[in-house]
Amino acid sequence: MSLKRTKKEAKRKLVGEVSELTPGMTKKFTLSNGKYSVEGMILNYQGSLYAYVNRCPHIGISLDWVDNQFFTIDGRYLMCANHGATFEPATGACIWGPCVGAALQSVALELEGAKIFVQCPRGGDQD
Repeated sequence: MSLKRTKKEAKRKLVGEVSELTPGMTKKFTLSNGKYSVEGMILNYQGSLYAYVNRCPHIGISLDWVDNQFFTIDGRYLMCANHGATFEPATGACIWGPCVGAALQSVALELEGAKIFVQCPRGGDQD
C-alpha cells in the first residue's frame, strides 16, 4: 500500500484552533476508529504544536492527574503525574523515570488556516 493511498484513507478530525493554544497550553481530544477510542493531547511548546496519545508508555495510564495539565511547573517538559516519567515536548522521548528510552505515541497534525486537525486511525470517524 502506498503512502499516498494510506494518507487518502485516513480521516482527520478538527480538534481546535491555533488561537486556543498559546505557548505552554494543552488541549485534550478523543480519536475513534469506530471500535476503540483513545484520548490525545495537543500542546504548544515554544510556539510549535505537537500531538500525542495521552498514555504513558510505562503502564498505559493517562499522563494528567489534574485534567489537561501535562507540563512541568517550569514548562520545559511533559510529566506523567502518576510516577514522574518526564518527556521532551518536541519528540515525546522519555528522558527520566521508569520508561527512559521509550516515547509517547505521536499523532499526525495538520494545520489548515487557523484550524487544527489530527489524523484519525484508518476507518476513524469525525465525532
